[in-house]
Amino acid sequence: MKQAGLDLGSVNTKLVVLENGERIYSQVILSRFDSVQAGLTLLKSYVQEHGEKPEKLVVTGYGRVNFPEGRVITEITCQCRGCHAYFPDNAYILDLGGQDAKVIRKNSAGKVVQFIMNDKCAAGTGRFLDVILKGLDLTTEELALAAEAKPMPINSMCTVFAESEVITMLAKGIPKPEVIAGLFKSTAKRLAIFVESVGHPERLIFTGGGAHYTLLVSFLEQELKGKVVIPPEPELTAALGAALLA
Repeated sequence: MKQAGLDLGSVNTKLVVLENGERIYSQVILSRFDSVQAGLTLLKSYVQEHGEKPEKLVVTGYGRVNFPEGRVITEITCQCRGCHAYFPDNAYILDLGGQDAKVIRKNSAGKVVQFIMNDKCAAGTGRFLDVILKGLDLTTEELALAAEAKPMPINSMCTVFAESEVITMLAKGIPKPEVIAGLFKSTAKRLAIFVESVGHPERLIFTGGGAHYTLLVSFLEQELKGKVVIPPEPELTAALGAALLA
């Protein structure tokens, strides 16, 4: 039997299909402000490639309530189930999405024990990093140099003001790697405070696109004084969880 999980995110839309518990298909595309259409596009691509729709479908994520097919399950539950597939013990999860950030505490049965969400301010989401980093037009070399640079303090808690602060620093001739390092460090500080409002984990599971920023992971470990672990393809864990629950 084929089971599909569709995660309709604000930035990216993800599809995972399982057959007898094994992943046979996964795909990520940009939502382009219409995650429902992106989800339909992914399902159509899967059918064109495999000749038939999955027997079961669970839909989660930002656009889930508007999707015309499948069973709807919250992204908190799906994220928890997807992470449980890789880490089947008591754990804390930080999910850094484009629209919000979430901290989830799960038990060894894979059930949600507690969660909090920040969806009020972009400064606590992946969008904060994406907006500023895109504006800096970074090279791979500059990102690598940031890992060795002294972080410049960025104090603004708002994306708009932080962006202005970054522009001012660069205009003053502060090296770009130092500004980048400061950006990641300030983000890690905010995320650590967010995580610690739920608990003080010795190990944190980090999911979402933000988990790909190795410098952010490093600063987060420093702030939490603990280990940050990342599942394979951390942007797919909610879609995987949805497929497992289908």
